[in-house]
Amino acid sequence: MTRYASLLAAALLLLSACSNPEGSTQLFVDRDLCIGCAKCEEVCPYGAIEIIDGDAVIDPALCHLCMRCVEECPKGAIY
Repeated sequence: MTRYASLLAAALLLLSACSNPEGSTQLFVDRDLCIGCAKCEEVCPYGAIEIIDGDAVIDPALCHLCMRCVEECPKGAIY
C-alpha cells in the first residue's frame, strides 16, 4: 500500500469513527422538538452548543461528536 493510500485509509477510518449513527459527520437540531431547556449546552464539554432564541444551535467547528447532547436531550431533538 502506498503512503498516500495509507493516509487516505486512516482518514476514512477516522471519519467513520467520528460520525453519528445516521452516518453524518455533523449533528442537527430539530427546532420543532427543541424546548430550549439548555441541558445539551450544559453537558457539552467543547462549548459547541448555545441556546439562541429558544433553540439549541450547534457549532460544527467546535463539535467533536461526543454525543453527550444527544443522550441528554429530553425531547430527542438532536440527531
